[in-house]
Amino acid sequence: MTQKRLLHRRTFTGLVALCALPVFVAPLVHLLVVAPYGSTVFLWLELPLFLAFSLALGGVVVSLVVLWNRRFRPVAIRSLIAAVILLVAVLLGIQWGWHIRMTAFHRLAERSAPLIQAIRAYETQHGSPPRDLAALVPGFLPSIPGTGMAAYPEYGYFVPQDLSEKEGNPWVIIINTPSGGLNFDEFMYFPLQNYPEEGYGGSLQKIRDWAYLHE
Repeated sequence: MTQKRLLHRRTFTGLVALCALPVFVAPLVHLLVVAPYGSTVFLWLELPLFLAFSLALGGVVVSLVVLWNRRFRPVAIRSLIAAVILLVAVLLGIQWGWHIRMTAFHRLAERSAPLIQAIRAYETQHGSPPRDLAALVPGFLPSIPGTGMAAYPEYGYFVPQDLSEKEGNPWVIIINTPSGGLNFDEFMYFPLQNYPEEGYGGSLQKIRDWAYLHE
């Protein structure tokens, strides 16, 4: 093998490895976001993935066109392989990242059980829900709990003035969970468990006895 061919092979191998890198980016981003030390700032790291996806699509189209030219066919084949790997890596990375994110919200729903129980106990004892979470301390909880996600640290709680506002629920818990860019995702709990499939600006995905609003 000539030195020139060896250099081309090493360059192509490095390009393939670089194109496969996005498969790890989105999972790492979402892992950092839902961790106890996370931040929504990490979500901006996903923006280059969408740029890479667009470039890869363009690369596939251009490579398929250039394949008809015998002179440039070897380069076109290598470019096509790299572009396809990049496309697959981005798609798999995003899918894996959302799996990590949704698993974290499953765990958050489990961790939130004591808070739900405390609100229900207050409601049973007083005949109406607490006006805010501070009313649960110290009689029903030693302190107001956090979510355990630094990016989304606080439980939002309110009692609707109009029961039709939240499907007739006497109280609701809503955690603001933006997933990047101009996004207003929420993680919500309705005590009546009557979540609509569509509403509140998006679609709702049931997670245990909570629902994740994809805005």
